[in-house]
Amino acid sequence: MSRVAFSWNGLPQYAARLLKAALDAIPEPCAVVGSRPTVPVEGMERVLRQKVHWIDAGQPARWQDLGLRIPEIYFQSGWSYPAFSALGAEVKANGGKIVGMSDANWRGDFRQRVLGPVAFRVRHRRHFDAMLVPGRQGQRLMRWFGMPAANVHAGMYGADPTLFRRADPLADRPKTFLFVGQFIARKDVLGLANGFLNFARYDKDWTLHLIGSGGQRDLIPSHPRILVEDFVQPEQLTDRFASARFFVLPSLVEAWGLVVHEAALSGCGLLLSGAIGSADDLCTPVNGLRFAAGSQTGLERALAEAAQFDRDRLCAAEAESRRLAAQFGPERFAAEVASLIGQFSGD
Repeated sequence: MSRVAFSWNGLPQYAARLLKAALDAIPEPCAVVGSRPTVPVEGMERVLRQKVHWIDAGQPARWQDLGLRIPEIYFQSGWSYPAFSALGAEVKANGGKIVGMSDANWRGDFRQRVLGPVAFRVRHRRHFDAMLVPGRQGQRLMRWFGMPAANVHAGMYGADPTLFRRADPLADRPKTFLFVGQFIARKDVLGLANGFLNFARYDKDWTLHLIGSGGQRDLIPSHPRILVEDFVQPEQLTDRFASARFFVLPSLVEAWGLVVHEAALSGCGLLLSGAIGSADDLCTPVNGLRFAAGSQTGLERALAEAAQFDRDRLCAAEAESRRLAAQFGPERFAAEVASLIGQFSGD
């Protein structure tokens, strides 16, 4: 078996859980290199059950300086940062194989259609032997950029189903719309809050629960049925999803949206803007509604339609969310990693 190493920029706890599943499936020790997340999460190495080689992503790094041998197969996240780029260059110079990990999703704009393929071929195509992406939109993008379809694997992202499985039946939960994320312009949290206020003029039974932090927190309208809460640890977040009927993510830009997977694992209905990368993987007309990113009218219509779901439709939505969510997570990530290692070990 070839020596294997993983790197992850801003290593979050969900990634540690994915990596733990992969490490359990590989019959030899593997190195994990990471830069620290911007939002501290407790117990990272406890989850992994091994040491993380922490580095500064902004400074070039060498395997020797980390006390590690150059791996033969390197799963490289953060490849636009000097530290991970330098580590990857060493692997490539030593004849190793590199799997790029990217959460970029297909947007179909001029930059992606015209400039993206040229830039990728010039800067990255020779460096990467395969790509690991979250889902369908990532696969489409990398194929457009010139990676062979057989070398583009999905399954890079996913929450741990053991954390987000517990919940009452959807039809028995409080009439709550839930948002989890940063309170920043890109997430359009103010658009959601204002849209809910317009919706609430006609429907007095629903509550909007916002969980997060960011520069727009003080701009969120004060209202008795808008509850604002700081970020919580993953174990606590489970209870928030279990108390919501619908998860709403109105982002103007969103690579994949791990939080959508957490909501789907919890059986929530989904209200997603067209910018959400995971929408093609996790949201169908059975379990959710989509609206144009930045459209206040579309968002308000989605809230109003979701509020009218009867018990049968809520039951179907919950089953569909759980079915689609089962396709992602630590088991899927470990399977894709094992497949890629097997592919390159046989070269």
